[in-house]
Amino acid sequence: MKIKYLVLALLPLSLMACQTVQNVTDGVVSQINSNAEKNLTEYNWTYQGSTASKPLVLSFNADQRVTIQTGCNNQGGTWKVEGNKIVTSPLVSTMMACADDLMQQERLSSDIFSEKKVPFSLSTSNDQAILTVTDSKGQKHVFTGTKIVNANVLSNYTWSYQPTNTQKPIVLTFLNHDRLSVDTGCNRLNTSWKVENGLIVTGDGASTMMACEPALMQQEKFTGELLQKRQIPFEVNTTNLHEPTLTLTDAKGQKYNFIGKMTPETKYQSEPKTVFLEISPETKSCTGVAPQTCMQVREVKYDEKGIKTYTDKNWSLYYGQIEGFEHNPKQRVIVRVKRFEIKNPAADQSSLADVLDMVVEQEIFK
Repeated sequence: MKIKYLVLALLPLSLMACQTVQNVTDGVVSQINSNAEKNLTEYNWTYQGSTASKPLVLSFNADQRVTIQTGCNNQGGTWKVEGNKIVTSPLVSTMMACADDLMQQERLSSDIFSEKKVPFSLSTSNDQAILTVTDSKGQKHVFTGTKIVNANVLSNYTWSYQPTNTQKPIVLTFLNHDRLSVDTGCNRLNTSWKVENGLIVTGDGASTMMACEPALMQQEKFTGELLQKRQIPFEVNTTNLHEPTLTLTDAKGQKYNFIGKMTPETKYQSEPKTVFLEISPETKSCTGVAPQTCMQVREVKYDEKGIKTYTDKNWSLYYGQIEGFEHNPKQRVIVRVKRFEIKNPAADQSSLADVLDMVVEQEIFK
């Protein structure tokens, strides 16, 4: 009888222990699933079939949406991780007809991912991300991961590409209000931009209409084909933060490397003040830390009607340089500069930095 009562007394403790083990197990599984989901969403996953002319690209969004670029149509659905399986909903798709190799790749995508529980393994070691999925026939398919880039990286730099047959580069500026400004070497092109599913998505472009030499006109045509109204595959390498690379891929799969230069806003980590300076063609000897030659400047103000006035009509010595400006002893100019406050300047350094924004007025002296 005592044994019976002892068993009954210990039974709740046993149940509690089982419940505790179950809770711990559930917690571990949940953490594993969460880690896998996080890793999946941090990359775009590319599979290049041996017979397909374009790759298959997966994007797992944090809102549990999956998008698939098949090289032909785009597919989409929902996803989640359960244990070692990616569980997907039926896929919906656009309905465009394409070349046979891409239609076959689209069917492969549907066979693997449409309303399936897909076994997978994931590795993100040695600076390389690999996703291996197994289809219903037991065939394994290996996807390589490309880290998804924060859109701020694009807008923190201007990006230059120098074609071999011209003297002027193509320069991209990704503005924060979703406008892309492009100096083609001839005219300036403007369009919209956003990063979506690992691609730079651009809209229709508007351009100035200046005539240029044939090589620059051809460069402008190339720029429009590369950047206007496209979903552009891209990669950013920020190993060197002072000179990162942006790789854009055209419609034929050709890659072009743009070199990044940090914007002044990123470099100085502050918002600038706009200042207008008139710069004399004459310079004067001056002494800062050491004897040097100084430009002569005076600050200009413009009222709401555009009428120019001077804060002080006397010339002042300008110690230092205006970034992006080259003094010409035969030219008087008025420039608009961005004036930044330098945080923690060195003992022999100015607390202000001026960066050329544009030339407002110029006069040539013979």
